[in-house]
Amino acid sequence: MGVIGTELFLDDSMSVLERMYCRVFGVPIVGLRIRVRRLMRLLPTSAQAVLDAGCGRGVISRLLARRYPDARVDAIDLDRETQENNSRLAARMGLGNCVFRCADLIGFENPDAYDLIVSVDNLEHVADDQGVISRFFKSMRQGGVLLVHVPHYYRRWPVFRRDVNFDVPGHVRPGYRMEDIEKLIEGAGFTVINKGFSYGFLENLANNISYFITDAREQRRYLYALLFPFLNLVAWFGQWGRPGFGAGVWVIARK
Repeated sequence: MGVIGTELFLDDSMSVLERMYCRVFGVPIVGLRIRVRRLMRLLPTSAQAVLDAGCGRGVISRLLARRYPDARVDAIDLDRETQENNSRLAARMGLGNCVFRCADLIGFENPDAYDLIVSVDNLEHVADDQGVISRFFKSMRQGGVLLVHVPHYYRRWPVFRRDVNFDVPGHVRPGYRMEDIEKLIEGAGFTVINKGFSYGFLENLANNISYFITDAREQRRYLYALLFPFLNLVAWFGQWGRPGFGAGVWVIARK
């Protein structure tokens, strides 16, 4: 998989210094790196039509396009400026199979179009999460796979104590307990085939320090840039753990 997000070096919406930093260290978001390392091992071996539902900066979309070079990847997000930038970056990378579209998850539906739908940390931003999952079901081909990752309702802070997930801009709920996200997915008609937690001990420790520095609002950017390589290394060592509890929840389901 290599260093995650080094393609941001090609993103001319960033400063030269930011681009050079990404060239060396990849995308400097500890939580995103933790999620990507966990979820890429959970993906099916093949796919023909993929939806990245709520793609943000497009890092996961581009990884999906490279993992499934013969598949079409539709990457949707509501932010038009971000999507235009993602499209330019995909063109510079030669990713002709990755199409970035501006669409709202709340109303997005593409009947029987996909055999893989990936939704990473966006349901907590949506009030009508059941409606979104139901539209995923309608957009999925029979036998298709849904991979969902969401924040847990609880997190460890600073290490062992469980507190309600702290406030993050844009979230309409702290997160989901495992039974809550299972009920949501099964209520739409999917069958859960696997589930688990992300953010084990070392990953959670690194991520909590990251949030302490940035306050989830990109504060203290220079301090964070200085410490990111160390925090990412700590999290990297924790990627092979199989936590019985974690600050993230993942579910794999089939239609």
